[in-house]
Amino acid sequence: MADSTDIWSVESNDAVHISLVTPNKTLHTFHPKFTYSIFGEEESIFGYQGLKINVKYHASDMRPLLQITYNKKFPAVGTTEPTDLKPILEAYLPKTAFEKQSIFEAAISDTSNSNWTPPGELWKTIQSGSKTFEVWKGSLADLAVQQMLKRIQILVSFFIEAGTPLDLRETEEALKRWTVFFLYQKTTEATAGTSSPYTFMGYSTVYRYFMYQPPTPPVSPATTKKEPVQSASRDDFKFPAPEDNAPELQFSSHPCRSRISQFVILPPFQKGGNGSRFYNAIFDNFLADPKTIEITVEDPNEAFDDLRDLNDLARLRLNPTFAALRINTKVSLKAKGPVPRDIIDTEALEKIRTKFKIAPRQFARVVEMQLLSLIPLGVRQSLIEHSRKSIPNLSAKEHEYHLWILMVKKRLYKHNKDMLIQLDRTDRIQKLEEVTGGVEADYARLLRDFDKRIKGPAVAAPLVISNGKRNPPDEVEEVGEPSAKKVKFS
Repeated sequence: MADSTDIWSVESNDAVHISLVTPNKTLHTFHPKFTYSIFGEEESIFGYQGLKINVKYHASDMRPLLQITYNKKFPAVGTTEPTDLKPILEAYLPKTAFEKQSIFEAAISDTSNSNWTPPGELWKTIQSGSKTFEVWKGSLADLAVQQMLKRIQILVSFFIEAGTPLDLRETEEALKRWTVFFLYQKTTEATAGTSSPYTFMGYSTVYRYFMYQPPTPPVSPATTKKEPVQSASRDDFKFPAPEDNAPELQFSSHPCRSRISQFVILPPFQKGGNGSRFYNAIFDNFLADPKTIEITVEDPNEAFDDLRDLNDLARLRLNPTFAALRINTKVSLKAKGPVPRDIIDTEALEKIRTKFKIAPRQFARVVEMQLLSLIPLGVRQSLIEHSRKSIPNLSAKEHEYHLWILMVKKRLYKHNKDMLIQLDRTDRIQKLEEVTGGVEADYARLLRDFDKRIKGPAVAAPLVISNGKRNPPDEVEEVGEPSAKKVKFS
């Protein structure tokens, strides 16, 4: 028999409704994917029947309004009492969310909204058919950007598994390291049916880490004559005194690694290519930034990994040098010994990688995917049954495929070396074989998806944004460890 308290328990994912509204109507209503960080691991709220927690957002400036309604409330019995919802939600929403509905409606109906623009500066306008999208960006030290983030940070808990809202109490210098991007659809007032032409679709945060760059070696002098090196005595050096007005070193003047930390596309705007448009706009920003050396992503989930792989592949294929990359089929294989180093032109690869500012591991994956796409499917399938072992009298394409396998295995072994060396030789070979097979299958899936969805030079086809966990196909799963990374993206 079910516990009598079950009738007073509500699933929090179902109870929470998120709405985008205008003064005239509700544009979209949807549920969160996660609420455990707010209401507990069970994602359950006790003490109500017919509970509805409606988080309304003005579709343009994302001013929030919280409305809580229910049919019945559990009468407290001793220490057993209903969940007190307001104190819980106060930690995730600004004070304006708890104001009266009349104040909210008056604010979103104000005629001054017709002149409202997103915080920060307009970075990119994207035209897709009859639709216009705009990407705005701003520093987190900007008070207008901070205000917007305070309003929408609960979306991190709702749509990013294990996601953590940013701490806005940091120093100004620390806040300056964060760049926030906002994705909007822009329409005419008549089409939108509201005083503002902007509809919020999603946002992303990017953090800049200092990235050490080895100093450039001095140019060798034309003459071979050795001259004595003149240097000041160490005793003569002194730190500049405050009164010397030494220039303050700004973090923005140093080389950095720009890391995408949070990336949210709201459910009504998923599966329409908007994630790709937004990702490429962010990538373009840091590709043009002379201080950014690498563009990375913090713990992506499977869906974001797919989006990233497909868009990086599409971007790189536009580069003639990358498109011309081939496996060196002149390499001969030996029964024993290390994997040949000249399977692929590593110097050419490094030049492309640094030009496009892609992190080494991600770049290696895209390269492997590209090279696999040049090998006919029939050739790949013909060698699978042989467990990829050395086979005599291979055709040219079979030889190329065999070299591709060795190249991938070499990278995977280096990446998982600490794990693999704990296994005996037989188990190590078997595990590496399994991981390589998983990587190839994953690449094949992505290439099929690429061929189906990519039309033209840019990624504009739908890319599904989901929130599933996975064991990364190029990582060995360790016994006793979680089988997936924490999901950081929606």
